[in-house]
Amino acid sequence: MHFVSRGSWLVRSALQWMLLWPCVAWFCYPLLIRGRDRIPARPVVFIANHGSHADTAVVLRALPARIRRRTVVAAAEDHFWRIPSLGGFVSLLTGAFPFPRAGCEGLARAERLLRRGRNVLLFPEGTRANGGRVADFQRGAAILAQRGATIVPIGLHGSSEVLPKGTARPRRAPVSVSFGDPIEPEQGARTDKLQATVARLAAGARTCSEHAAPTFFSKFRSFALSRTAVWVTLGWAFLEALVWPVVPDFLLLPLVLAAPARALVFLGAAAAGSLSGGLVAYLLGSGPLGTGLLEAAPLVTDPMVASAWRTLTEQGPAGLLAQPLSGIPYKAFALQAVPAGLDLPGYVLMSAIARVGRFACVALGGLVLARLLRPFWERFLAPFLALYTLGFSAGLARVVAAWQA
Repeated sequence: MHFVSRGSWLVRSALQWMLLWPCVAWFCYPLLIRGRDRIPARPVVFIANHGSHADTAVVLRALPARIRRRTVVAAAEDHFWRIPSLGGFVSLLTGAFPFPRAGCEGLARAERLLRRGRNVLLFPEGTRANGGRVADFQRGAAILAQRGATIVPIGLHGSSEVLPKGTARPRRAPVSVSFGDPIEPEQGARTDKLQATVARLAAGARTCSEHAAPTFFSKFRSFALSRTAVWVTLGWAFLEALVWPVVPDFLLLPLVLAAPARALVFLGAAAAGSLSGGLVAYLLGSGPLGTGLLEAAPLVTDPMVASAWRTLTEQGPAGLLAQPLSGIPYKAFALQAVPAGLDLPGYVLMSAIARVGRFACVALGGLVLARLLRPFWERFLAPFLALYTLGFSAGLARVVAAWQA
């Protein structure tokens, strides 16, 4: 069973957007594409080097949508259709049709599809090659060219790193796709010529991948994976407990989005910095320096200070539990804890519950968003951070205005 009719396109497109493209966006990153403007509008035979089962998905994703919707893929009949349900699913997902390894039936099927206005994607090596090299081509593509088909060569690099031969678990790697100039039938395409052209394009794709400019996401992710990010988070949280006006949550969320595996590290750094700063604020709060810091702290208004004092004197250490949702900075509580009569053990315990609980909620939210919208962050992290900063600033201004005298 195979699904290459025009009516199957809508279902295939929906499945690709739901299942295939998110996987390509995540595992093939960055995906670099060159030369797809060279693809003619008439039916053609795409030929590409073959190093991985990921190759089909990569090539289809690299094609313009108007060309992809009429492209079918030659897939080994003895591999994918040995289980009919597997072959049917692969066909529905990618537009694959069974291509026998021996005999002329595979070429006959490809010719019929070309006559019906379809593009055909072939991997002339016949099987996946090891080590990224381009193995000897079978004669099928050259025969189609001799019979009047236009050939569009494609060079792939990196897909063999995403899903190496002999493994079932994909891993992340940069992938490059390079489309070559069409080879017309009258040019007398030969197997050795086609192989040399694809090998040259694959080498160019490798060079393109090696010299790709880093994206904003890759730069920010590199920062998130560095020790510097941990120290910045710790220092930010420490200073926010004393004088700094912007809460650590503002930094914590983007870091978790970029490097979700380090969520606990960032949570620990934010908590350690905030509690250390809170302890210093507690100790300073008994002297004139604490009063001076409270008066000079940016965005801390007199009503905030008064409300924090009232909460602490009425509720004791338990009043700190109300801080995360009050809109009042932690420093307004920390610098008044001693004058309000809070004992150190109770202050430290309630501060830990309030601060760690708040940071844990932010980190958990970042983890959920990172998993639900993985491809989104890689493409749109920069504009998201711009909107995030604007929204956070507007929210902060609104909170401060609400607490004005």
